[in-house]
Amino acid sequence: MKNFIVKEDRLSEKERRNLSILDAIRRGGEISRAEISKLTDLNIVTVSNYVSKYVKNKMVFETGLDISTGGRRPELLKLNRQYGYSVGIDLGSPHLTIDAALVGVLMDTSGKVVATDKIMKEKESFEKMTERILDLVDNLISKSGVPASDIKGAGVGIWGVIDRYRGMVRYAIEEEQIVSYTAMLEQIENRFNIPTLIEHDATLAAFGERWSGIGAGSTAENLIFLCSDSSCGLVIRGDLYYGATKSAGELNINPPYPGKEAGPDNCWASYDYGCCLRSRGIDLGIPGRVKARLAEGGSEGSLILEAAGGDQDKIDFNAVIEAAEKGDETAKKALEDAGDYLGTKIAFLINLFNPEVVVIGRGIEKAGDIFFSSVRRSVRRWAYEESVKVVKILPTSLGEQVVAIGAAGLVIQDVFAKA
Repeated sequence: MKNFIVKEDRLSEKERRNLSILDAIRRGGEISRAEISKLTDLNIVTVSNYVSKYVKNKMVFETGLDISTGGRRPELLKLNRQYGYSVGIDLGSPHLTIDAALVGVLMDTSGKVVATDKIMKEKESFEKMTERILDLVDNLISKSGVPASDIKGAGVGIWGVIDRYRGMVRYAIEEEQIVSYTAMLEQIENRFNIPTLIEHDATLAAFGERWSGIGAGSTAENLIFLCSDSSCGLVIRGDLYYGATKSAGELNINPPYPGKEAGPDNCWASYDYGCCLRSRGIDLGIPGRVKARLAEGGSEGSLILEAAGGDQDKIDFNAVIEAAEKGDETAKKALEDAGDYLGTKIAFLINLFNPEVVVIGRGIEKAGDIFFSSVRRSVRRWAYEESVKVVKILPTSLGEQVVAIGAAGLVIQDVFAKA
């Protein structure tokens, strides 16, 4: 079975030209050869030679003539959406929250999502989760009506530090957990007869925003995508950044775990204001802080309890958001504190990378305006003015599908490179 080309591999000149020309056609909808030449900085003869091959292979259609500005009317080109399809799977956050899910999309060559599905996560083995992923792909194919033979490949987004040499992933925020993903990829490949890649979820989210998102993220040359406070995906000068061992993007130092020296202060023991390099979790520790506040007594937080059905043990991230929207001061303070904390981390990244856009996702973006206002205030406080004056801090434009869309999009990029 063929291997994927992914962005960190060294591409040939031909593959780079394929990518730039086909992506110009994809983004343009209908576009002339002359416009492609301007966008890609390739001469018109080179563009025409490549396009002739795409038309012959039915990857691109000639759709008619554009309005002439003088001389011969230019022919317009359009990508064949049905040339091939890709599947993207997001394995979800390792934290098992009430709305954590395995999310899947099936996408056409243009980047349009033609089918979606999701399965709520459960506490189960990686092997059992693999079985449900196979069912998820089956559901996507059934919903879309696309022949399985037309699917060019699948991409999978996974959390944690990936060891590509051993086929392992390590998640090291709560407790040291190492799992093998090789069998999962092999089962997807064998069952559906498609090549399958795996990539860090934050990296795929960054790619998804850049490749298929809307607004500032889709045009930014330098972009950071934050999966809450635990990891980030990096786009630098238009390309994904992977690092020397392709494991860049972790926002925390390697934490102590049982049997490893933790140091005299053991600052990892609490989500509260301990070590600033310790992740507070996918929900930024917001429910835990609210519960601690309510435990102190008083009449505060009644709207939070109402949102949780009167049971303090059922207070979750969504209940806090609901209460904050209704004006609950304890909930609003918790969101503001979390925004202030995350803004400090973002300020460090802005000072380091000087991006045009920082996108926040992995569910934490649902915290809304109170949270984002606090994030932006914190960034202005801690980041240098030269960087702050250009950066935009935004919620993900692709919602819970951002990782899956990035995974499917990376497969399409491979199809483009090998056209």
